[in-house]
Amino acid sequence: MVKIRLMRTGKKKRASYRVVVANATSPRDGRIIESIGHYQPRADPSVIVIDNDRAVYWLRQGAQPSQPVRKLLDISGAWGEFSGRPRVTAASTAGSTPEAEVSPAAPRATPAASVAEGGEEGSSEE
Repeated sequence: MVKIRLMRTGKKKRASYRVVVANATSPRDGRIIESIGHYQPRADPSVIVIDNDRAVYWLRQGAQPSQPVRKLLDISGAWGEFSGRPRVTAASTAGSTPEAEVSPAAPRATPAASVAEGGEEGSSEE
């Protein structure tokens, strides 16, 4: 089985990682098939560079990502491209949220207003 996983590089206590495609039975820092990116968690902000085209290619070939790599692929957008859903960013949700909140609120207010008006008319007729 082929896995997409992290390969540790860097100095002691200064870890950085390469995102690699490797056979599941190979050691962590052993033989790899292809290097598709790198990840530097200690940088501020963290640096994530992944070749999304190659990542999607390997996912379609059946490669299984490890849990940390799955999160990195989700951040880079490769996982969304693979699964067929677009990547959701803070900017895109900020623009669509107010429209979504306004639309449902208007129909709810309209029936309540008509019921209240109907009740007032009924009491004035008696």
